[in-house]
Amino acid sequence: MTQHNLHETFQRTSILYGLSAVSNEQLIEQRCHAHLLLFQHGVINKQAWALKMFDASATLEPGFTFGHNFWLGNREVCSAVGHEVHMQMSAYFPHQMNQVLLTSVAPFETDFRVVYLRHNLSWQVDPHMAGFAPRVHVGLCLPSACAEHDVRRLMQTYLSRGLFAGNELFEMHLQYDYMKDLQWQAAIFMRPSFYICCAFVVVTIGLTAVAVSSRKTECMKAVKKKTTETSAAMDTPSSNSAPSTVDSNSQPVIQQQFEEKSFITCFDIAANWQLIFAPPKSAHTFAALNGLRFGSTLCVILYHYLVFLCNGTRNKLTLFNYQVQIGNVDIFVDIFFVLSGFLQAYNHFRNAKLLAMIRKNNFVQNLKLIGVHLFHRYLRLAPMYFLVIAMSDFGAALSDNTTLFHIEHKIQVNCAKYWWRNVLFIQNFYDLNEACGMWTWSLACDMQFSLLSSILLFTYVKHPRRTKLCLGALVIANILYTYAIGLKLNFDHTLESTFTYLTEIYINPLSRILAYICGSIAGWWFVEQRRLPFALSKSIQRFFGLLLPLVVLGCILKPPCNSLSPLVATSILLLERIIFSLACSILIVCNAYGQIRWFFRLFESIVFQKFNKVVYAMFMLNPIFISALTGFSQSHFYVNPLNLAFEFIGVVVTLVLFSTLFTLLFDIPYQNLSRLLIIRQAKRKIA
Repeated sequence: MTQHNLHETFQRTSILYGLSAVSNEQLIEQRCHAHLLLFQHGVINKQAWALKMFDASATLEPGFTFGHNFWLGNREVCSAVGHEVHMQMSAYFPHQMNQVLLTSVAPFETDFRVVYLRHNLSWQVDPHMAGFAPRVHVGLCLPSACAEHDVRRLMQTYLSRGLFAGNELFEMHLQYDYMKDLQWQAAIFMRPSFYICCAFVVVTIGLTAVAVSSRKTECMKAVKKKTTETSAAMDTPSSNSAPSTVDSNSQPVIQQQFEEKSFITCFDIAANWQLIFAPPKSAHTFAALNGLRFGSTLCVILYHYLVFLCNGTRNKLTLFNYQVQIGNVDIFVDIFFVLSGFLQAYNHFRNAKLLAMIRKNNFVQNLKLIGVHLFHRYLRLAPMYFLVIAMSDFGAALSDNTTLFHIEHKIQVNCAKYWWRNVLFIQNFYDLNEACGMWTWSLACDMQFSLLSSILLFTYVKHPRRTKLCLGALVIANILYTYAIGLKLNFDHTLESTFTYLTEIYINPLSRILAYICGSIAGWWFVEQRRLPFALSKSIQRFFGLLLPLVVLGCILKPPCNSLSPLVATSILLLERIIFSLACSILIVCNAYGQIRWFFRLFESIVFQKFNKVVYAMFMLNPIFISALTGFSQSHFYVNPLNLAFEFIGVVVTLVLFSTLFTLLFDIPYQNLSRLLIIRQAKRKIA
């Protein structure tokens, strides 16, 4: 009677035991069935290996109603089922444990598998999150003889009979989806992305080695030449004294001669290291903008950290509430477009030679100039961009096979189909769920805005009125598009709405162009209108010096909205974007004029300036590092503020170190190459 009661209880609470209970030779392979029966009898008879196998497998865990779908069991205990465990123990201390827990081994081989089940129920909180879909994760310590089709038939039979108590209690309607054996597959290393990464790394490191060797050769020649000159000077009677070593002031000359020799020197690691951490110029007008970009990138990384943790977090409702409370994600990234627009317009209008050339050239010649500008921008962004995309594709394929967690957004699938969109920087025109790297949409927007801005800036030199009309039309188009999409999709300004309509509301270039326009107008104003057409008293200047930063921070930290109609929510979103873009633009102009020093002093600090060069690499690499936290974890996460803070600090430190390496090898050299091409092109024109 006791064994019968245990059998009835176990098959309704333990999924692995339930699978053994429904097993029969007509349903699955004979060896798999025999091994499951051995396991069942071992549990009833309390054999140590069977108890470990039972303990390593999943059952319903607390917290299911608030999103805890990770019934992962224990992979380490399952590993102990197949072989003995060695543990150092003292002979002088008594142990209550049964020694066979360490020595008992199953009479058959076992593997740890994870089965993923779909569910359709109302007894679980289900916030909508970007790139996430709920699956019940069931970790099972199964006999190795049980193939995937055996497990699928067993699970479908077990669920259809209604034996699992949790399924009946919460009306889960569980359905078998797929299973992982958590093993690497050789096909992963046959992916094109793996070969691209290897080729890119080998070529870059090879060029770097050649550059280092060439640098040593040039330095030795310079030292030998200097020594010869010194010896000749010592033999001359009129010579009073001569240095016995190379003058330190000659190093920059040698460096300059070395850099101007060939494109190989673009990969000189010593020169590039100095370039990354070169001290900022004291008279640098926009030093604070470099710091502002670095600080904003840290905020983006923080939000990516919270979003990408969703795949492995058991208290998802708590994590979702953190995402809601942390800030207004709908508008924050506009600060990058404001900065890009300002700097592009500023660099354009302050270049008197370029403006004179544009006025002199015809349409075709100006079109070629725009093409050259686009080529150099592409050359500076593409190498790091393509390397990270290839790494993401290979890493996602590797992680998808080995991680315990279900990954809804499969980068490797999207990259295989839609890689050409990333090559053309047009991925933001398509559904974000099809993106090869969801976080790269802003780079596509920036490239498109840069091209459009170049066309308008070139047009403004000859036809300022037409350009102003085009800008007005773009602003009107932005307003009309925002209202049309907001009303059509019933946008209510909640985070769920933003996550659901990321493609239309968040990443579409027409919804983001207003920030770039505001930044461009600010850059034009600073160059063309150096002085304000009206005077402001010091008290008014102090007032606006306090108001502008508060407006910017207020837009970012705005409390979440609830129960808004689509019309009101869309109007608020549009108003926030207008106010935020204008406030950031005015703030940047104030910094250029040397105002609001108290606010920009932090961003002008050495720490922010030193790491400005690695911002691009940090932005590109951070999703890979954050995804690795969950992808290679052996357990689920429980988020709380203290753990999040320490883990985020660790992520940032690790990211800065790797971003410095990637910038040194895969970013700065190609920026140098772009500059070298520009210099050579200018020399050919002069000649």
